[in-house]
Amino acid sequence: MMAPTMMASLISPTRVVPRLRTRDVRHVVDGLTHIIAAGLDHGAVCRAVVERGEASTFGFGRGVAIPHAAIPGLDRPIGAFARLHPPQDFGAADDIPADLVCLLLSPDGDDPTHLRTLACVARRLRDRDVAARLRSAKDAEAIHAVLTSDAWREPEGGLGQDIPPHHARAV
Repeated sequence: MMAPTMMASLISPTRVVPRLRTRDVRHVVDGLTHIIAAGLDHGAVCRAVVERGEASTFGFGRGVAIPHAAIPGLDRPIGAFARLHPPQDFGAADDIPADLVCLLLSPDGDDPTHLRTLACVARRLRDRDVAARLRSAKDAEAIHAVLTSDAWREPEGGLGQDIPPHHARAV
């Protein structure tokens, strides 16, 4: 599956925050850019993300937000993930504040890579099973495992074998 492999290349365990105490969206962006912007101009990165957010919404719905921006000087996409406390309003169409947030930075001038990476992150975080596991994971290591691997999923033909698929993974 491409998504978990892509996620593993985006987010290292050191860029996972199990509980980020937040005041507002700008505070979330500032906190995550501090984690991710090592070697970059933090102020410039933070401004780029905030400006992108003013032009569009970062809220993807069901409590998920993906603030993102293209940043000069990057050679590949990088990300950071946090569970927010309290959740913040990122402007999702369903009006549900986000408690799961992945900050994504991509190389400036490479829109195809940015869009593919953004789609990968969105697919992963909007998966109901992934989101439920992220919300209940006990620490950064467990969160990272859920983000980057499917090893935690029930194996084919496992315990839910006799349960119809629409009931096997109710969240």
